[in-house]
Amino acid sequence: MRGITQYILRQIAWPLLFATLTLAGVIWLTQSLRFIDRIVNNNLGFGSFFYLTMLVLPNVTGIILPIAAFCATLYAYNRLASDSELVVLSASGFSRYSLARPAMLVAILVMTALYAIGLYIGPLSSRTLRATQFEFRSSLASMVILEGVFNTPSPNLTVYVREREPSGEMKGILVHDSRDANRPVTMMAARAALVLTQQGPRLLMVDGNRQQVEPGRRGLSILYFNEYALDLNLYIKPETEGWREPQERFLSELFYPDMNNLDDVNNRNKLLVEGHRRLVSPLYVPALMLIAIAGVIGGEFNRRGQGRRLISAAGAGIVLQVLSLGVAQIATRTPTLIVAMYAVPLLAMLIALWLLREPNRQIAPHGGLAALGGAE
Repeated sequence: MRGITQYILRQIAWPLLFATLTLAGVIWLTQSLRFIDRIVNNNLGFGSFFYLTMLVLPNVTGIILPIAAFCATLYAYNRLASDSELVVLSASGFSRYSLARPAMLVAILVMTALYAIGLYIGPLSSRTLRATQFEFRSSLASMVILEGVFNTPSPNLTVYVREREPSGEMKGILVHDSRDANRPVTMMAARAALVLTQQGPRLLMVDGNRQQVEPGRRGLSILYFNEYALDLNLYIKPETEGWREPQERFLSELFYPDMNNLDDVNNRNKLLVEGHRRLVSPLYVPALMLIAIAGVIGGEFNRRGQGRRLISAAGAGIVLQVLSLGVAQIATRTPTLIVAMYAVPLLAMLIALWLLREPNRQIAPHGGLAALGGAE
């Protein structure tokens, strides 16, 4: 029995690993495209890009794991059935529930991973991602300044650089400050460099002048300098991290939000449903895997192949996933229906277990065994 269990486990594990890596890779690649603009505009290296995209991976994995488990189970058991291995095992005395046991062991492992992602890893990665993006948006020090181009790191600041050295030193720089439309300021310098201080980023300019137009005067006010430090914090638009989204919150923050916060009060139902969704989502793993198994070995043996059963199982899995999304949406508007979120996967498991029951057999009048209802 132990050897058979390990054998079926291996038949499920490899397709599960392949499906998870494939689906996660595709979704991860599409999600990472939205960070390219941020990476280019902030002069960030591959390490920063990889770090940002890896923060997306936990939530992506939480979405695709139930689907991957369903596909892997359907593939593994269909392969065992096609090779007549399930027929041999059944003839050897293995019940259908015994044959489904290895899949349920995999389901427990996947459920454990999903609970870890939903209750801790996912919210932690989401809030870390948001904090990192906020830090990039709030820092002009990381902005890339291209040579030969009028750069606009902020709406009221324009920078032009004739030449940029590999060391970061800039030559022939022009800075135009338009914060005050009535008193625009233009600064030009032979050399400049972007430096970080304890007070924030500074643009240090050497051998230049500062030109300003005074209202009511025809001439320019020119100030020559040997060194001039421009405080870039003056050009940073104040920005706050704002309301914390449901996917960024831990379970306690979803069930017990800050009732002194107006946004939390207005989104109370949304937060509550998200909390229950994290508790319910892992339950869809055994439900989907049991549907896959029931689709392959449930009912009577069919000598004409498994095609119709596979299509039916796939359709049932899709319907279950769509139903889960629909129930969550309805529960957001009607919190009293949150119990339905739990009922859907549990009912699906019960139906699948019922389909996996052993067929009743009786002694035919002529003395042979005949299955009730006959073979398909």
